Amino acid sequence: MPEDSDGLDRPTRRDCLRYGGTVVGTGLLAGCSSNGGGGTDSTSTGAPAETTEKPAETATESSTQSTETESFEVTVKPYGSTTFERPPETYATSGGVWTDIGFAFGTEPTAMSRIDAYPTHYYDRLPGVTFDAGEITNLGGPSEYSKEQFYELDVDALLLDRVLLNSYAGWDADDFEEVGENVAPFCGTYLRNEWSGSALGMEFSFPYYTLTEAVKLTGRLFQDHDRADAWVSLHESFRRDLQDRAPAASPSIGLLYSASQPAQGKFMVTDPTLDGIATRQYRTFGVEDAFSDVDLTNGWKTDYEGLLEADPDYLFFDSTLSMSRSEFETQFVTPLEESEVGSELSAVEAGRVYRGGGRYQGPILNLFQTEILAKQLYPETFGAFSTLDDLGTGEQLFDRQRVADIIDGDF
Repeated sequence: MPEDSDGLDRPTRRDCLRYGGTVVGTGLLAGCSSNGGGGTDSTSTGAPAETTEKPAETATESSTQSTETESFEVTVKPYGSTTFERPPETYATSGGVWTDIGFAFGTEPTAMSRIDAYPTHYYDRLPGVTFDAGEITNLGGPSEYSKEQFYELDVDALLLDRVLLNSYAGWDADDFEEVGENVAPFCGTYLRNEWSGSALGMEFSFPYYTLTEAVKLTGRLFQDHDRADAWVSLHESFRRDLQDRAPAASPSIGLLYSASQPAQGKFMVTDPTLDGIATRQYRTFGVEDAFSDVDLTNGWKTDYEGLLEADPDYLFFDSTLSMSRSEFETQFVTPLEESEVGSELSAVEAGRVYRGGGRYQGPILNLFQTEILAKQLYPETFGAFSTLDDLGTGEQLFDRQRVADIIDGDF
């Protein structure tokens, strides 16, 4: 229900929303249930009884269409359910995955974190698409979040993960309940991949969402199922085409975090085959984790000897695509080449040390990052990749106009 400007006292968007929720984990994630009379009740459910090894269940809803009078329910794992009287029109994010997913449904966030670091340059390559960061309220880093700045927002949904917000900003159950009731319901969750809460002192693991599930969940949240179906269809055909054209062999990938320091011989390892959104582009090509049989320090650190033991066909440094080619070579490639051991690596000898895509990707960014990876792995098949500027030239592996049309609501 839009706000009117005739001077009459009418309900705001927030007044049209009624929501419910649950408490999970260690009690940090308090939700509330509104019955329209102002009372709230919180009910502890405890931690999930098992560690999830499968994708999260998709969201559920009580109606398949939205009208002025129909309510619907969305379930976001692991937090529970939220009931809306109508679809949210505005939202805030902490940046990353939820920003890309929200924009894929045609709307920029009203507020977000890390605006300056967000890769809007991909959107610039879509015809007629504009992501106007200047119109978005900058929330700063999550560690800087205060309740006061959220009270200043006029949004219908907060697409932020409560566990991470607790970790970054120290919010507790009362903070979440207060902001959730007085500002907007929390509807976000950690989307990159399955992860254990042990690093945050929690005794459960988060279920992960596949990209398809995350898109369908968002379609339910915004009651925009046709657009969700359009995204799913586009991605299915895109992946199928790449897989049909790519060589059958599974390349060996060494995926290293960008915090690695080749000049000091310190490397931080991650697995390109992990389930979830973060590494989806690598799984598209059936890659193998070169470090699967290497004994890593603390499960994720190694040195030059560990690199040589793994000896991957390709080395990728995660989340470095936005670096210039010269900056990347200075920081990562040259130290490898100048190392007595590093220079013996097959990937270094073959010139296959590459910038890797970011882990925070929704349906739009994943298309670009998968196209780039295809060109890095198989330049003979898909054409070579050099810089982000090259995305406008050579063979384009997905239809930019089709992507723009879905964003614009033309299915």
